[in-house]
Amino acid sequence: MFTTLLSAVMAAVALAAQAGAEYHTIRFYNACGFGTPTLLANGDVLSTGEDYTSDGPFSSAIAYLQNGNQCGYNGEYCTLMEMTMNNPTCAGCGSSADLSLIDPHAFSYWTSFAYFNGCENTGANCPAAGCAAAFYYSDETQVQVACQADNAGLLIAFCADATTLDANNLPGTNPSSSEAPSTSSTYVAPTTSYTPTSTYVPPTSSVVSSFSSSASSSSAAASSSASAKCPARNAKRSLRLRKREAAPEPEPIVKMALRHHARRGSH
Repeated sequence: MFTTLLSAVMAAVALAAQAGAEYHTIRFYNACGFGTPTLLANGDVLSTGEDYTSDGPFSSAIAYLQNGNQCGYNGEYCTLMEMTMNNPTCAGCGSSADLSLIDPHAFSYWTSFAYFNGCENTGANCPAAGCAAAFYYSDETQVQVACQADNAGLLIAFCADATTLDANNLPGTNPSSSEAPSTSSTYVAPTTSYTPTSTYVPPTSSVVSSFSSSASSSSAAASSSASAKCPARNAKRSLRLRKREAAPEPEPIVKMALRHHARRGSH
């Protein structure tokens, strides 16, 4: 009985301690359709797109969108996200985040961030090179964005504006997934495929056949027409042929001469 009661008390104390513990969640939203969100702290890769929740303060971390080997290990040559997440212990001692394009960093892809679970949708958006929301020189501290809420989380978005998104209800994707959502802002690479507007069809032999048939018909018609123009001439020719067949064959001249000679001898 005493052991059971002691276990229950210890569990309650542990839950109370956990409930009061500091934590900060970093969440990614990649609407580019390519690349790998990358989160580092103290030189270690902590996330490649999945949620990361710290156990206590989370200091001096960086994030960027890696596309192939475009970015250096510390985000060189790419748009860099910097953050220090901690609960405030004094006025102005809370979380702070910013975007950096200080050399050797340079604009690569549209990058933005916004707080959630405190200071909702407060953040910065850098959609193109030369944006006013990023550091270009180390003394431009006005671009840093602070949050004085306990256990604040941070949404980092690529190819989208994080300050307009609900981190707990991201469109088209599970918050813990690094898959690119299907949205209107999704990057689509151009294609080189070409579809011809018309298709060439080679001629067939039906054209020749129809021509030959037409020529034959025309020839036959011409012959028929010629015959129809001279019906009287054709009738005369036919009559002559019939008379020639009916006339008797004349006797040879030699026989007639013999008969005359016989008559003279009888006198």
